[in-house]
Amino acid sequence: MGTKLPESWRDRVRTILDAGNRKKIIVRQRALLDWSALFPSLFPGDLLNALSEALEDPELDGNQVFGMQEPGDVYEFIFSHANRRVYTKVNLCPDGTVIIIYSAHRPLKGDTI
Repeated sequence: MGTKLPESWRDRVRTILDAGNRKKIIVRQRALLDWSALFPSLFPGDLLNALSEALEDPELDGNQVFGMQEPGDVYEFIFSHANRRVYTKVNLCPDGTVIIIYSAHRPLKGDTI
C-alpha cells in the first residue's frame, strides 16, 4: 500500500477539476477509452467528478510516480466509484494550474498499486 496523498496536492488538483476549465485539464485518450469501457453508461466528463470526490478523502493512499515525460508532481492511486475500483494516475504540472490525467482503468494488480 502507498502513503497518504499530500493534502496540498489533493486540494490543488480538486480545485482544477472543480473549475472544469478544459484548457487546464488534459485527459489522455487512453484514460478516456478505459474509463468509458469501465463505465459505459457514464459520460467521459463524469471522470472529473469521480476524481474530485475521491480526492476529498484525507485517507486516500497512493504513490508518487517519477520519470514521466511531462514535469510535475505525479501520483497514482486507487479509488472506488459506482461500486468499482479505479486505478488512476494524475500529474499536477509545475505551474500548479494544469493537470494531466494519464490513467483511469480497473486496477491491473488487484487492489495494490
